[in-house]
Amino acid sequence: MQQAKLMVPSPRAHQNVIPNRRLNMSPEITDSELPRTLEPETMDDVAEVQEYGNMDHRVVNGKFVQDLLKAGLPGVRVIDLGCGNAAIPVLLCQQSADVEAIGVDASIEMLEAARFEIEFGGVQGRISLAHGDCKTMDDFDDAMGDVVTSNTVLHHLAEPGQMLEQAVRVLVDGGRLFMRDLCRPQDETTLEALVKEHAGGESEFAQQLLRQSLHAALTLGEIRNLLAEQNIPAEAVQMTSDRHWTINWLKA
Repeated sequence: MQQAKLMVPSPRAHQNVIPNRRLNMSPEITDSELPRTLEPETMDDVAEVQEYGNMDHRVVNGKFVQDLLKAGLPGVRVIDLGCGNAAIPVLLCQQSADVEAIGVDASIEMLEAARFEIEFGGVQGRISLAHGDCKTMDDFDDAMGDVVTSNTVLHHLAEPGQMLEQAVRVLVDGGRLFMRDLCRPQDETTLEALVKEHAGGESEFAQQLLRQSLHAALTLGEIRNLLAEQNIPAEAVQMTSDRHWTINWLKA
């Protein structure tokens, strides 16, 4: 059978430039001369899902789980928003014997990949998968999770504040919100340097994916504005690498 042709995402393909007012941002904390340029919210193409799965995310995923465990789990019920192929829930279950996780994603193709990863990782029965929109979480009651996580998901959304609102809603009082995402660089030169540093040895697809994600990412100032709408203090989010910020917050 002939393999499906893999299409390398073209710059700005299926994207829209989002003016700062869409995120209710004040100019003094936008802190990037690059406009926010959206990429597709979901990855539904089978070939793209396979190519994404072939990319080596072991270091960044391992760091995410390590930092989460270091911060502490207030309970065992974890909800991972935009779980993709479930790499984070699988690693978390492998490293914490009591965790029971729910992975939520809007892409059927990604959830199919997640089923394989769960079985391959030997954590069947401890991770449930839910097909749903992280901006609405219609099938989730309030206070369902002791921990709510997401890894590089918010930058996919035109209105990321909607997902933040739902994350806070489904989190129990005393629960931990732990989210990490890319930070949009100050300028194009810095952006291209980051692509070269972190994807220079990867495929053309991987390089373009990182480039588009950095263009779509929220700056530190932008995410702090969105957190303020949920009564989350600015200090709850900090830069944690040369290209990531991390939200680490306990709900009162």
